[in-house]
Parts: sequence; structure tokens; C-alpha cells
Amino acid sequence: MWRGWRDVLGRLGFESAALDAKLLTGHALGLGALELATRENELVDSEAATRVAGLLQRRMTGESVARIIGEREFYGLAFTLNAATLEPRPETELLVDLALGALPAGGQMLDLGTGTGCIPIAVLANQPDAHAVAVDLSALALEAARKNADRHGLSGRIAFLQGSWFGPLFTSPEGRGEEGRFDLIVSNPPYITTAVVETLAPEVKDFDPRLALDGGPDGLAPYRVIAAESANWLKPGGWVLVEIGHDQGAAVSALFLEAGFEDVAVHRDLNGLDRVVGAHHI
Repeated sequence: MWRGWRDVLGRLGFESAALDAKLLTGHALGLGALELATRENELVDSEAATRVAGLLQRRMTGESVARIIGEREFYGLAFTLNAATLEPRPETELLVDLALGALPAGGQMLDLGTGTGCIPIAVLANQPDAHAVAVDLSALALEAARKNADRHGLSGRIAFLQGSWFGPLFTSPEGRGEEGRFDLIVSNPPYITTAVVETLAPEVKDFDPRLALDGGPDGLAPYRVIAAESANWLKPGGWVLVEIGHDQGAAVSALFLEAGFEDVAVHRDLNGLDRVVGAHHI
């Protein structure tokens, strides 16, 4: 027996005050933050200590706490992760804020490259009469997205389609194949250049899915598809909102202007970095 969870961390060589260590210890022992504080002197058996050690070892290899635990909070909601999904990140909450402003009451939205489903789920959770179609190339990512929709009671308002970009809309019964049917199209596509992916921090490069990171040689490949085809699927007056890399505002804006969109604008996140491009289909 070990003399409490602090003793476990101490013998493993970790500071008990380290946030990551406490979060992983609590997860391994099935204890929340309050329980860790109030039950720190309870004995811990060897099996539980082994679980703690295993999780801490994974963190030492660069795997993120959220990926180890298997979920991440976004827009006040918890989202299940798997190997095919990116972790929802705080900067993407700007995209949700803008989507809520652009989607009319009872509106229909399309999310391209949905991953965990965090964007449409966050929007629909705050807009009770809206509906969404969410597309992803990965069947495994869609598995996580469906679980998240179930988790938040939104399965009846989101249709999930597997395929590349707009392709599944033409043939799937859930997509209904109706051009000009959406009030809003959103996407947080892969936008990192192929060469840069290899230089990313191990936490990203070694554990995030490459399919969700690599945007091609110049990072703009997904935006070319979205800019070229979105007008076919938008109602008059509809909007496109896409997350971008901090240095892609001008290039992505130019693609939408060339495609005939109006009111093209770059929106900055709380760090003052270019984060979202919005474009209006008149």
C-alpha cells in the first residue's frame, strides 16, 4: 500500500503540485479535484499506483493530457476524442461565436471536416431550432462525432456523412442532395503546410492525426475546394466561415473574392491573431 496519492507521485519522481500530474492521477484513481484534496491521505494499492505510473509515462512521451484522458472541453461542453480527431482548441471558439451570429433561427448549417463534431454540436447546443450536416473523410472521426452528439442530446439534429468535402452531399439520403440548401457553411480544415508539419511539437506531430493537419504544399488546398464549391450549396445571403492559420488571412480572403463572394473579412482571436475568414454569398 502507498500512503496516499501524493506519496505515489513522490515515489514516481513527480511534484504533487504539477497540474498535469494531478489531473492524470485523479483520472487514474477516479477522483475529481475536490476528492483529491479531501482524500489525499487514503491508502493507494499497487494496482492503482501502476495505473497512475502508466498515464504519467504516456505524458512524458509528449502525449497530451486530453488525449490520454480521452476528452477535451470546448465551449463549455466535453468532447470525446479518438486517434482520428484533433483536440478542440480554445481559438476555435471564435468560429462558433461567429457561426451563432450568422445562422438564422431554424437555420441549416454544414460542417466540413467535422472531427469530434465540436463546432456543429456547440452551435446547435446554443441554437435549439437549428440543424446541421457534418462531413468527415474518416469513419473513425465520425464515430467520435456521433458519440459526442449522443452525449449532448443532439443526434436528432445532426446528420453525419463520410466522404471528401462536398462529395457525400450528392448521393447520401441524409444529405438529401439539395444544392442551395444551407444558411451557413463552416470548416476548420487542415491548413498547415506539408513541410511545416514535420517541425511541429511532438505533442502535435506525433499524436494528432496527419489527415487533420496537412493542408498541402502551401496549406491552402482545402480552402480552394471550399471557396470554389460553397456557393453551390448556400442559400442566397448565406455565409462561409473557415478557421485559418495566423498568416493565411490575405491568401484565403483572395480565394473567396475570386470565387465571387462579398463582405470577405478576417476575424482575429483573443491573441490578436488572424483566425477566421468570413465570406458572404449574395
